[in-house]
Amino acid sequence: MSLRGKRILVTRGEGQAEEFSAIIRKRGGVPVVFPTVRLVPPDDFAPLDKALARLGTFDWVLFASANAARFFLGRAAKRGIRGTPGKVRVASVGPGTTREVRQHGFPVHLEAATHTAEGIVEALAGEGFSGKRFLLPRALEGREVIPTEIGRRGGTVEVVTAYRTGLPPRDEKAVEEIGARPPDVCTFASPSAFRNFFLLMGEQRAASVLSRSRIAVIGEVTMRAVQERDYPVDIVPETYTLAGMLEAIEGYFASPSPRR
Repeated sequence: MSLRGKRILVTRGEGQAEEFSAIIRKRGGVPVVFPTVRLVPPDDFAPLDKALARLGTFDWVLFASANAARFFLGRAAKRGIRGTPGKVRVASVGPGTTREVRQHGFPVHLEAATHTAEGIVEALAGEGFSGKRFLLPRALEGREVIPTEIGRRGGTVEVVTAYRTGLPPRDEKAVEEIGARPPDVCTFASPSAFRNFFLLMGEQRAASVLSRSRIAVIGEVTMRAVQERDYPVDIVPETYTLAGMLEAIEGYFASPSPRR
């Protein structure tokens, strides 16, 4: 299978769009780059640096996204921290995040079978929670599933902001081109990527594009965000990686289903 000239909307941020676009081209598709998310460091590094200074006091560091791993471990490297100190173990939400962690020279001791926050909690259940300390680097605005569930089971979770999400500059030319010729598939890897698509395109134009395209998402949380606005989700990969996303898109076009 290949994407055979299919036009794929890439909403990933700077530094990530290039990787996704390269994979799309390799599979015969045409990337339509339109970043809807801008990832930036926290306003204040002090809380993050304090957590890094106390890294050895935690039992687990939990990464629920590749972005959290990239920003947290990038800051760790600048602080001279390479690898986990002492007894600290690392848990990852899925293969893409695991790859990011390992690229920074840190080990991954546990990877969730279900690639969600709930999946991380489930994976950790066999390790025990009571009396243990967990560090959760994440975006400024994140879900409370992990802190709530681990706290309920007797563990202590310290949440630290590793990065923030923002809105990229509006590319007027790209907005006009996408509105005039919608991609075959619009891909979204996070709820913010989907929400920002409307902010950048404008409500009516975004609705028109999505009604004439297919929607592919990574993750159950993103899927719910799309469905909450009454849009159908056509494609959800079993493996929450960029390659998994494209494999699912290829499979969809090999035997397309009518839109609900």
